[in-house]
Order: sequence, then C-alpha cells, then structure tokens
Amino acid sequence: MTLDEMATLLGVGRRTAERLRDALHRLMPHALREEVLEDGTKRWRVPAGRLATLLPPSRDELLELRLAAERAQQQGLRLEAERLTSLALKLEAAQTRAAWRPVEGDLSDLLRGTGAVVRPGPEETLEPAIVSGLRDAFLANRVVRLVYRRRDTAERSFPLLHPYGFLTGSRAYLVGFNPHPEVREHRLYAISNIERLTPMETGFVRDEGFDLQAFAARSFGAFWDGERFDVVWRFSAAVAGDARGFRFHRDQRVSEDAAGRVTVAFTASGLTEMVWHLFTWGAHVEVLAPEVLRIRYRACLAEACTALDDAAA
Repeated sequence: MTLDEMATLLGVGRRTAERLRDALHRLMPHALREEVLEDGTKRWRVPAGRLATLLPPSRDELLELRLAAERAQQQGLRLEAERLTSLALKLEAAQTRAAWRPVEGDLSDLLRGTGAVVRPGPEETLEPAIVSGLRDAFLANRVVRLVYRRRDTAERSFPLLHPYGFLTGSRAYLVGFNPHPEVREHRLYAISNIERLTPMETGFVRDEGFDLQAFAARSFGAFWDGERFDVVWRFSAAVAGDARGFRFHRDQRVSEDAAGRVTVAFTASGLTEMVWHLFTWGAHVEVLAPEVLRIRYRACLAEACTALDDAAA
C-alpha cells in the first residue's frame, strides 16, 4: 500500500500514517518491504505470515475454541470436535514461550472451571465419513445418492440429491434438492439417518437464487407442514422479561400491552414443534392464532394425558 492508501484506510493524516509505518518497521525489522513502481510511487508490504507474532490469540479466544470443541463432542459431531481440538492445539503450539507463559495457567484453570452445558434432547452420532463426503459434494456441486432411513417408519429410500447446505440445531440436516419429477423441491434430510453416501460422477448447476437462511426461516424448527401460518402467542406479565429476551423466530414482531403481557407474532410452518416448545411455558402462554395450532396443542395434550392414564393403569 502507498502512504496515502494507508492514511485513507485508517482515517488518519499522511504524517500519522508515516509514524505508524515507522513503528511497524521498528517492531519487525526487515519485515516491511519497500517497492518503487515505474512512476516513482512507493509502496510497502509485509510478506504473508510475518504479522503472526503480533496477532497471538487471546486467552479467552483459545478458551472459546476449546469449549466449542467440547460442545461439538457432546452433540455427537465427532469430526467437527476433532478439527476444532486440532486447531486449538496448533494455535497453542505456535505461540512463543513469552506469549504463552502468562496464558497457559489461566487457560488451564478456566478449562477446569468452565464446561459446555449438556441440554436434554436427542444426542446424535454422526458418521465422520458421511459428513466429510457431504461437504466435499457440496463444494464440488456433485450429485449424491443416499441410502436414507426414515425415522418414523424405518423404511429406506435411495434419493439422488443436489447438496445445497446444512442446518444445525438439536439435529443436523442436509438441505438437498430432489430433482425427481414428482418432487423437484428442496427438502431436509437428517444426517444421522443417512446410512450410506455415494458421490456420483455427474454434477449439477446450483440455483444461485436459493437462500438458505430464507429456507430455514420457513419453519419454526425443521418440520415443514406444506404451508406457513400466521402465528400469534401472548405471554403473561409474569414471564414478560423472559419472552422479550427470547428469539422465537428470525422475523418475529414483539409488542407489550398495558397489562405487561408480551405478544409475539411471526409467520412459519412446523406446528408440532411449536407445540413442543409451548409446553415449556406452561400456563403462561396463550395461542391467539392460528386455530389449527390450538387444535394441535389440544391433541398433543390429550395424547399426553392418555399416555399417563395408560401407564397408571
């Protein structure tokens, strides 16, 4: 960069840019290279990698990386956990002794005193070879064939898919476009239900208009009911603070009435997952819309009561 380019980038005057350039030269002798172009313009550059000693990761950054590896391990994401752990070890090993000495003890103490929260829910075990194969096919725009086992019926299917991305949460999903003439739409496939993956020799042309975030926002969770519903929930004043701070949907609208009750509205599919979540709020939430969600809520309550009665009998 020229001095003028440095000054513009940093929002300072030319003299300040000169002082900063000189300071960098003092910190890193022989690292700052000067080049003179044919028109006499001078430019300076720092070869790749020479700034690494000035940018060591902080203690808190290393801690978060280690915790991310632990969370991935608890979620059954073995491949991700291994890679995060490997990255953390490489970063730690790359530190100079002077930089690492004050961090090492603190990091060790923080790791002993900090843990990833184990949340109730399904714990998936994802086959690393499946995850790696899907990522490779996604990057190469390569068609894949799955041996896929449905969770509800245990039946196997063998879809040909175009990998479009991945969604993670309580479960990990492949977003795949199914080009079968009777389907021709993007669908979710639970990665833990993929028994075998075969990359095909053929590729596909990605639809650049596809928006993964918009696709994910169609539903409250992962399930798609075939349509979206205008959803309105009202929370009692007793839990208003929690409700205001909770993100139920990316495009939610939140309001509060004079009684301190909080109303949340959004448009999405996934009625069953909405019911599962509403159970956690107990008597502090009312379903104002849609009516079909109220019906689903009552049905799930009835099924739960029947199961309790059968168990007691």
